[in-house]
Amino acid sequence: MISQGFTLSTDLFETQTLSKQFINERCCGEDFANWLHSALTTRGYRVSTPIQEDFGWVLLLTRDPHVFTLSIGIMDEAIGMVPAEWHIDISFEKPLNGFHAWFRRPPRLELEHLASAIEQCLRTEVRFRNVTAVTP
Repeated sequence: MISQGFTLSTDLFETQTLSKQFINERCCGEDFANWLHSALTTRGYRVSTPIQEDFGWVLLLTRDPHVFTLSIGIMDEAIGMVPAEWHIDISFEKPLNGFHAWFRRPPRLELEHLASAIEQCLRTEVRFRNVTAVTP
């Protein structure tokens, strides 16, 4: 797996009111996922609708022939706080099916381009503070 991440602080998204459909209190960020969906779709990426996970939300981004996973989660200590600290991670995992897939190089360049586009989206929003790239 290859990945690139970002952390940031913002008051733009809901952190205090939990929706009835949320799996747990960490599922804040549906509005953040929708914001990223819109920002990346505008930039020409094919993006899935937000998918709820136990840590937050996921978007699947397709850049043929690769599918990247964009994870969005609130930091544990920031649940219910305004502004809140968030973590975003973009990753690529080799598919489990297909013998040849295991021997192909991971799409590092495509991941770097995608991470750059995400970083531009994050840095252009004036209500995002302390946008920081995090490498594994």
